Parts: sequence; C-alpha cells; structure tokens
Amino acid sequence: MKKLIIVLPILIAASMIFAGQPAAKKVFVVFSYHPEFSWDIDENKGIDDVFAGHNLELERFYMDTKRKTSPEWKQAMADKAIARITAFQPDVLMVFDDNACEWVAKHYAGSTLPVVFAGMNFEPAHYGFPTANITGVVEHIPLKDMVELVTELVPTVRKVAFISDDSPTSSGTDERLLSLNLSVEILEVVATNDFNEWKAKITAWQDQVDAIGLFTYNTIKDTKGTVSMPPAKVMQWTIENSKLPEFASFDFAVKDGALCSAYKPGIQQGRAAAELVLKILSGASPADLKIIDPPESVRIVNKARARQLGIEIPKDIDYRIIE
Repeated sequence: MKKLIIVLPILIAASMIFAGQPAAKKVFVVFSYHPEFSWDIDENKGIDDVFAGHNLELERFYMDTKRKTSPEWKQAMADKAIARITAFQPDVLMVFDDNACEWVAKHYAGSTLPVVFAGMNFEPAHYGFPTANITGVVEHIPLKDMVELVTELVPTVRKVAFISDDSPTSSGTDERLLSLNLSVEILEVVATNDFNEWKAKITAWQDQVDAIGLFTYNTIKDTKGTVSMPPAKVMQWTIENSKLPEFASFDFAVKDGALCSAYKPGIQQGRAAAELVLKILSGASPADLKIIDPPESVRIVNKARARQLGIEIPKDIDYRIIE
C-alpha cells in the first residue's frame, strides 16, 4: 500500500506533463524514387537537418519510379501513396521530384491539404502549380554553369551534344536547354531509354563534337526487360568507349566516372522544402509563399577521368575534386 502511495503521485505528475505537450504535427513525404538512390538520400538529409528539434511525426513513401518506369507502375504507386496519406491525415504533404508531382501532388490541387513540392525539373505551370494550397522548390539544372565548367577545363570545347534517359527529370531540363543562349554550339539533344541507341549516339559523336553533356541515365534499359539497368553500368560503358570530356548535371555522374558536373544538391532541395513546411505549420498559407529556385550550384571534377583524358586541371577554378 505504501508503494502505491509513493508511485501514484509520480504517475499523476507525469501524465499532467504529457497532457500539457502539444500533439506532434504530421508530415507525409512522397519520394519519386527509392531509399538507396543518392539523390533521395541527400533530400532526406536536408529534411532532417531542418526538422531536427521540432515536434513532428513523419511518414515516408517511395514510389520507386527510376527502376520501374511504366505508367501502370506509377499509377499503382500513386494509389498506394494516396491511400497511406488518407490514413495518416497529415498536416502537410511533401512531394519530391517530378513523378510525385505528376501522380500525387496534382491529386490534391485545390484541396485543403497544404502541399510542398521539391526537385521539380519542369516549370510549375506544367502541373498547374502554384495553387492556393500548393507551393514549393524547383530544381533548375544549372546548364550555363555546366557549360562554363567544361570550357574552363577544356578551352577548346566549341561544339557539344547532350544525352539523357527519357524521363520527366530530363524532359523538363531539355525544354529549358533549347531556350538558353549558351556559349557553345549544340549539335543534338537526345533522350532515350534504349541502351543500344545510347551507345550508337556516343559512338557517332566521337568525331562530331568536343564534349558530351549528360543529364540523368537512370531509366536506360537493355533489350532484355522493362527494369532499368544499373546506372553505373551505363556510365562505365560510356567512359570506356569515349575520348570526349563529359559534363554532367548531377554529382553521381562524376562519382560514376564522368569528368565534371555543376549541380544543385538534393540536400539543398530538402532543406528549402522543409523550411516552407515549417512556415506553413506556423500558420502561413501556401498561397503566400513564393516558389523557390535556389541559385547556388556546386562544381565537382573527377581527377582520375581528367588524367585519363589528358586534361590538366587548372588551379584557379572553384570546384571540388574527387580522386
């Protein structure tokens, strides 16, 4: 009986403290790709950096649309995401990259659920955004920075070609590319998911251009199936069969072996989107929050590829070197 008398006040005090705490706000996050994809890893780091210390309950959902690309798969995963969102009842929905924007965020346009997008390569108007409940962060590939970097490394570059997989990420970038006034001549812009066509283009360009621009190459397929090839294999073939410098739009291309990249980090996208979410949770309306286009890009150079191509890396360029 004495034990009960001692413990009961403690339990009562603990329950009072707990009852006084506000309930955690709920945020549901939909990623277009898969948890192991380096871009999604970086986006998550950005989210976690900003949300650290805040009373939030997060649920994450991955659509896995880099490895599986059919419309049927995307629709099935969108349906699963929407069902999970309905059950979770979030205060804010976050969606990352174009497939989540297309297949999930558009479903909530005009609803009462606040939505924050990030990693969007198409212009927001492509999806009918912004709306009263939707705002976010665009990911404009720094095309001029890409060209500037490769011409600083290789001043003789005058004519280039661009190649990518045929995905929403690349399609949004291709639209912008053709509208820019760049300092080089563009021979051709190719988007393909056919590995044989990829190889044929890389081979044909060897005597036609001075450098090759690379966007994403994550949805390339060989002749055997519908599942995307490991991207590293696409890059391995490319660097083994090309004598031309590559300038890419993502750091993972340089890590896979390409010469250089000017890119906007995924962590930057995650942070900017998470900051918008906190503003909404503090009472701001999405309609009053302007869409963000982070201006900063990061430059990275592959020293081993430079050595292989016989390129001397200048000492006065602002970049990060990987071995």
